[in-house]
Amino acid sequence: MNQRLLWWLGTALLLLAVHTDWNVPLAAWVFPIFLLRYARRAPLRRAVLMVGLSLLIGQVFWLGVTGLLFVLPALLAFGLLVLLQTAAFVADRLFAERAGALRTLVFPATLVAGEYLFTLVTGFGDFGALGSTQSGNLPLLQLASVTGVYGLTFVLAWFASVANTVWTEGWPRVKRTVFVHVCLLGLVFAAGGARLLFDAPTTPTVRIAGISPAAEADRASSHALERIGVKYWRAQEVSAADPAAVGAAFAPVTDDLVARTRQQASAGAKIVVWPEAHARVLERDQAALLSRVGAEAKQAGIHVGLAYALYTAQAPYIRNMAVLVGPSGEVLWTYDKTHPTPMEPMTPGPGVVPTADSPYGRLATVICYDADFPSLTRQAADKDTALLLVPANDWTGFAALHAEKATFRAVENGFPLFRQSTHGISTAVDSHGRVLGKTDYFRTDQQTLVADLPVRPRTETVYSAIGDVFAWLCLALAACCPLWTYRRNR
Repeated sequence: MNQRLLWWLGTALLLLAVHTDWNVPLAAWVFPIFLLRYARRAPLRRAVLMVGLSLLIGQVFWLGVTGLLFVLPALLAFGLLVLLQTAAFVADRLFAERAGALRTLVFPATLVAGEYLFTLVTGFGDFGALGSTQSGNLPLLQLASVTGVYGLTFVLAWFASVANTVWTEGWPRVKRTVFVHVCLLGLVFAAGGARLLFDAPTTPTVRIAGISPAAEADRASSHALERIGVKYWRAQEVSAADPAAVGAAFAPVTDDLVARTRQQASAGAKIVVWPEAHARVLERDQAALLSRVGAEAKQAGIHVGLAYALYTAQAPYIRNMAVLVGPSGEVLWTYDKTHPTPMEPMTPGPGVVPTADSPYGRLATVICYDADFPSLTRQAADKDTALLLVPANDWTGFAALHAEKATFRAVENGFPLFRQSTHGISTAVDSHGRVLGKTDYFRTDQQTLVADLPVRPRTETVYSAIGDVFAWLCLALAACCPLWTYRRNR
């Protein structure tokens, strides 16, 4: 196969592999084979430039599909990711043939190292991790309970490296390497299947309802804001407007959410979750809203996880908040989003995951993008959380992939997760990554997700105890590759 065809096949499959709402998970296994083969056959300078170009095309495509193409911090950050990913292909070209029995490990170790460095340097969470494309592969997904998402990246990249080595050196010379790889890969899938089969949650369940306001309430609120000349995303403008008029404009959505909270409580829900920042509240009206919801919670004997944008009189004039109201009607926690996105000009919260005890086990919360940061959700595991509530707010092009990424947090930490997303996909996931409930905001006039999730006690996992040790080991191995091959050559 000529070099040009190798590059085109690798690039085309890469576009199917990048994590979008409609990516093809199998493509993530295959595309590196062709780019690795190209990187080894082409002249070194051309290999670096063309592989880098392929990966750049993939990232630009991802940014375009997800609507982030013109967000400058994302452009700069993912430019760094392209360089780090290219370095993995270059390392395979320069060091693999000199690494002896470890030659097939150079590419997966350096790719994981690059992905993890990206998270450490940019603060963009686990974005860019190739393994996140495999959330639907349940046996493989269980590996995240030991290694986090980076273990899945390693498996995919190792498969590609072994396949490319067979292609390059021929079967007779590498059959022992292939045998070891097949045995270990089979062990990973067998262990994952056994965990799904023999360690399935059997604890009592709790009924949870996630609600979003009806489209009619949204329209009424939008029209009222238009009449007073206010845009809700311009926080300073909202804070400076007539508070009575703004409060009246926000009321249709909050009224609808309160009514639906009462409705779901009557239908048997023990926990009701609102989506992120769909409700909007002026600071002067916050106490009245919490008192109103507290009365509903006390009457029904339920927990209500409110989430709303709170407009304040001080810069930056807005807070992204989650509040839990208990069956007593009292507020059990108040949480500010720890990781606002680049599109959210607000002050980050202190980064402490709140918890509250309940008859169903310990509850905790993070907000939307927070769930892309494994170290933050691991706080919840450290506090023996039995259920993580995640109010979220997505957009077209970002809905499914964001919900899929949150699935990894449940498996990594051994607790079920309920994610209620406005403008996106809402999911109820058990501690093994099984999706027990799912709704799509864009396919219904009013999005409600009801699921019975098994809770208490939390499933202990290796990852929740040791964190990103596997990723650090890959970093160490990648750093040692040049020294190892140099010493072998000597």
